[in-house]
This record gives sequence, structure tokens and C-alpha cells, in this order.
Amino acid sequence: MLAWIRTGLSLMAFGFAIARFGLFLREITDLGKVKIHASRGLNSGWFGVALVLLGLAVNTIATTRYVRIRKALLMGTTEAPGAGFVIALGGAAALVALIMAVILGGTLAS
Repeated sequence: MLAWIRTGLSLMAFGFAIARFGLFLREITDLGKVKIHASRGLNSGWFGVALVLLGLAVNTIATTRYVRIRKALLMGTTEAPGAGFVIALGGAAALVALIMAVILGGTLAS
């Protein structure tokens, strides 16, 4: 469980950092010190929020799984949790990474 909590906290911290860095870049651009080409639709703020929510989901599901496994161990049963959570988490992380790569690729090509 501690590994999943660490992963969830890391996702949330990384999402917060991405969102704050995007805000910092917008502030510099508004001051006119640096010219940055950025899209107005999907920006780093949305990716930051997506990563924070993904971290929240990881921590919530990890806690739920821990409670279920602990109960099974105390009752003496051998209940193995399914791998659906891990597959869903990997798919969500891959989707966020793919969208970020497409948008960064479009920004760099301009």
C-alpha cells in the first residue's frame, strides 16, 4: 500500500508542478519579457489537474484495496485482487502522456 500511496502523491506533486509552471510561463509572457507560443485550449493547467486527479484515484483505490486485502487476511481467506486497477492506471497515464506529447510536438513544430 505504501508504494501505491507514494505513487499517488508523486502524481499529485508532479501535476501541481506542471500547473504552476504553466502559470509562471503565462505571467512571463504577459509581462512581455519572453515570447512563448502556446495553445489556449489544452494547456499545462489541464494536464496538471489530470495528474492530480489521477493521483487522487490511485490513493483512493489503494486504500480500498488495502482494506479489502487486510479483511481477507484477518478472516483467513486467500482473496487476490484483480489487475483491473493496475491496467486502468497504466492506460490513463499513457493517455495523458500521449496527449501531452501531441500538444508539445505541435508547439515545438510552430
